[in-house]
Amino acid sequence: MILTENNINEHSIKGLIGERTNIEPKKLKAIGSASFFLKSFVNKSDKTDLLRTDSKCNFEKYSDGLLLRANFSNRLTAIPIPKTKLNSIHLIRGEETIDPFFLSPMWVLLKLGTSKLIARYFRFRLHEYSIGEMELKLKTKHYEMEFIANGYIFERQKCFFEGLGYGEKITIIEKPVANNTYSK
Repeated sequence: MILTENNINEHSIKGLIGERTNIEPKKLKAIGSASFFLKSFVNKSDKTDLLRTDSKCNFEKYSDGLLLRANFSNRLTAIPIPKTKLNSIHLIRGEETIDPFFLSPMWVLLKLGTSKLIARYFRFRLHEYSIGEMELKLKTKHYEMEFIANGYIFERQKCFFEGLGYGEKITIIEKPVANNTYSK
Protein backbone atom coordinates (compact mmCIF):
# COMPACT_ATOMS: atom_id res chain seq x y z
CA MET A 1 0.00 0.00 0.00
CA ILE A 2 1.35 3.39 -0.99
CA LEU A 3 0.31 6.22 1.29
CA THR A 4 -0.02 9.70 -0.20
CA GLU A 5 0.17 13.06 1.56
CA ASN A 6 -3.54 12.90 2.42
CA ASN A 7 -3.38 9.58 4.27
CA ILE A 8 0.10 9.55 5.84
CA ASN A 9 -0.50 9.55 9.58
CA GLU A 10 1.06 7.82 12.55
CA HIS A 11 -2.05 5.78 13.29
CA SER A 12 -2.19 4.12 9.85
CA ILE A 13 1.56 3.49 9.84
CA LYS A 14 1.48 2.11 13.38
CA GLY A 15 -1.16 -0.45 12.37
CA LEU A 16 1.01 -1.73 9.52
CA ILE A 17 4.61 -1.71 10.85
CA GLY A 18 4.41 -0.94 14.56
CA GLU A 19 6.01 1.80 16.60
CA ARG A 20 8.77 4.10 15.40
CA THR A 21 12.14 3.12 16.83
CA ASN A 22 13.44 5.69 19.29
CA ILE A 23 17.03 6.63 19.93
CA GLU A 24 18.48 5.13 23.09
CA PRO A 25 21.06 7.53 24.61
CA LYS A 26 23.37 4.71 25.72
CA LYS A 27 23.22 2.80 22.41
CA LEU A 28 23.38 5.33 19.62
CA LYS A 29 22.27 3.39 16.55
CA ALA A 30 20.95 4.71 13.27
CA ILE A 31 17.16 4.73 13.05
CA GLY A 32 17.06 6.10 9.53
CA SER A 33 19.02 5.92 6.32
CA ALA A 34 20.58 8.69 4.28
CA SER A 35 18.98 9.86 1.05
CA PHE A 36 18.69 7.58 -1.94
CA PHE A 37 17.32 8.35 -5.38
CA LEU A 38 14.74 5.95 -6.80
CA LYS A 39 15.83 4.58 -10.18
CA SER A 40 13.19 1.92 -10.81
CA PHE A 41 9.94 0.87 -9.21
CA VAL A 42 7.83 -2.18 -10.07
CA ASN A 43 4.47 -2.68 -8.40
CA LYS A 44 3.46 -6.35 -8.79
CA SER A 45 0.02 -6.10 -7.22
CA ASP A 46 -1.64 -2.82 -8.19
CA LYS A 47 -0.64 -1.00 -11.37
CA THR A 48 -2.33 2.24 -10.28
CA ASP A 49 0.02 2.87 -7.33
CA LEU A 50 3.21 4.37 -8.62
CA LEU A 51 6.29 6.09 -7.25
CA ARG A 52 8.07 8.53 -9.54
CA THR A 53 11.63 7.73 -10.55
CA ASP A 54 14.24 10.19 -9.29
CA SER A 55 12.25 10.66 -6.08
CA LYS A 56 14.43 11.42 -3.09
CA CYS A 57 13.90 8.57 -0.61
CA ASN A 58 14.95 7.48 2.85
CA PHE A 59 14.11 4.60 5.16
CA GLU A 60 12.99 4.75 8.79
CA LYS A 61 13.26 1.88 11.23
CA TYR A 62 10.03 0.72 12.92
CA SER A 63 9.47 -2.14 15.35
CA ASP A 64 7.89 -4.44 12.73
CA GLY A 65 9.38 -3.17 9.49
CA LEU A 66 10.62 -0.21 7.50
CA LEU A 67 8.96 2.93 6.25
CA LEU A 68 10.09 4.25 2.88
CA ARG A 69 9.49 7.97 2.54
CA ALA A 70 9.68 9.46 -0.95
CA ASN A 71 9.64 13.08 -2.05
CA PHE A 72 9.24 14.19 -5.65
CA SER A 73 8.64 17.91 -6.27
CA ASN A 74 7.43 18.33 -2.68
CA ARG A 75 4.83 15.58 -3.10
CA LEU A 76 5.27 13.13 -0.26
CA THR A 77 4.50 9.43 -0.41
CA ALA A 78 5.26 6.60 1.98
CA ILE A 79 5.39 2.82 1.73
CA PRO A 80 5.22 0.77 4.92
CA ILE A 81 7.26 -2.43 4.44
CA PRO A 82 6.47 -5.10 7.07
CA LYS A 83 9.30 -7.54 7.95
CA THR A 84 7.11 -10.44 6.90
CA LYS A 85 6.66 -9.06 3.36
CA LEU A 86 10.35 -8.24 2.83
CA ASN A 87 12.14 -10.71 0.56
CA SER A 88 15.61 -9.21 0.19
CA ILE A 89 17.81 -6.14 0.47
CA HIS A 90 21.01 -5.93 -1.56
CA LEU A 91 23.41 -3.08 -0.76
CA ILE A 92 26.18 -2.80 -3.36
CA ARG A 93 29.26 -0.63 -2.90
CA GLY A 94 30.43 1.35 -5.94
CA GLU A 95 33.71 0.64 -7.68
CA GLU A 96 36.62 2.24 -5.87
CA THR A 97 39.82 3.68 -7.35
CA ILE A 98 42.87 4.46 -5.18
CA ASP A 99 45.70 6.19 -7.06
CA PRO A 100 47.67 8.62 -4.83
CA PHE A 101 50.84 10.15 -6.25
CA PHE A 102 54.19 9.92 -4.50
CA LEU A 103 54.43 12.09 -1.34
CA SER A 104 50.87 13.43 -1.60
CA PRO A 105 49.10 13.81 1.78
CA MET A 106 46.90 10.81 0.96
CA TRP A 107 49.93 8.68 -0.01
CA VAL A 108 51.73 9.60 3.24
CA LEU A 109 48.68 8.80 5.38
CA LEU A 110 48.20 5.45 3.66
CA LYS A 111 51.89 4.60 4.18
CA LEU A 112 51.49 5.44 7.88
CA GLY A 113 48.63 2.91 8.09
CA THR A 114 45.69 5.31 8.16
CA SER A 115 42.43 3.86 6.94
CA LYS A 116 41.56 4.69 3.33
CA LEU A 117 38.22 5.95 4.66
CA ILE A 118 40.08 8.78 6.41
CA ALA A 119 42.97 9.22 3.97
CA ARG A 120 40.62 9.78 1.03
CA TYR A 121 39.65 13.17 2.45
CA PHE A 122 43.28 14.33 2.18
CA ARG A 123 43.63 13.76 -1.53
CA PHE A 124 45.37 16.56 -3.36
CA ARG A 125 43.96 15.84 -6.83
CA LEU A 126 40.60 14.39 -7.78
CA HIS A 127 42.09 11.34 -9.53
CA GLU A 128 43.75 10.07 -6.32
CA TYR A 129 40.55 8.56 -4.95
CA SER A 130 37.11 7.98 -6.36
CA ILE A 131 34.18 5.72 -5.60
CA GLY A 132 31.20 4.95 -7.79
CA GLU A 133 27.55 5.15 -6.86
CA MET A 134 26.19 2.80 -4.24
CA GLU A 135 23.18 0.72 -5.28
CA LEU A 136 20.33 -0.59 -3.17
CA LYS A 137 17.95 -3.25 -4.46
CA LEU A 138 14.91 -4.00 -2.35
CA LYS A 139 12.37 -6.74 -3.09
CA THR A 140 9.14 -7.32 -1.22
CA LYS A 141 6.08 -9.44 -1.88
CA HIS A 142 4.46 -6.55 -3.79
CA TYR A 143 7.32 -4.27 -4.94
CA GLU A 144 10.76 -4.28 -6.53
CA MET A 145 12.80 -1.10 -6.18
CA GLU A 146 16.29 0.05 -7.12
CA PHE A 147 18.01 3.08 -5.64
CA ILE A 148 21.35 4.85 -6.00
CA ALA A 149 23.29 7.07 -3.62
CA ASN A 150 26.71 8.62 -3.20
CA GLY A 151 29.36 5.93 -2.65
CA TYR A 152 31.07 7.91 0.10
CA ILE A 153 28.23 7.12 2.52
CA PHE A 154 28.35 3.34 2.01
CA GLU A 155 29.77 2.56 5.46
CA ARG A 156 26.97 4.44 7.24
CA GLN A 157 24.31 2.71 5.14
CA LYS A 158 25.93 -0.66 5.74
CA CYS A 159 25.75 -0.01 9.49
CA PHE A 160 22.06 0.98 9.26
CA PHE A 161 20.94 -2.03 7.22
CA GLU A 162 23.00 -4.53 9.22
CA GLY A 163 21.55 -3.02 12.41
CA LEU A 164 18.01 -3.86 11.30
CA GLY A 165 18.52 -7.46 12.39
CA TYR A 166 16.92 -9.00 9.29
CA GLY A 167 19.69 -11.62 8.98
CA GLU A 168 19.74 -13.50 5.69
CA LYS A 169 17.40 -11.06 3.98
CA ILE A 170 20.24 -8.53 3.76
CA THR A 171 23.20 -8.97 1.42
CA ILE A 172 26.13 -6.55 1.43
CA ILE A 173 28.31 -6.63 -1.69
CA GLU A 174 31.62 -4.76 -1.64
CA LYS A 175 33.20 -4.64 -5.09
CA PRO A 176 36.98 -5.01 -5.14
CA VAL A 177 39.14 -1.95 -5.74
CA ALA A 178 39.28 -1.39 -9.50
CA ASN A 179 42.58 0.48 -9.80
CA ASN A 180 44.91 0.39 -6.83
CA THR A 181 48.36 1.78 -7.58
CA TYR A 182 48.94 2.23 -3.86
CA SER A 183 50.76 -0.63 -2.16
CA LYS A 184 52.07 -0.83 1.38
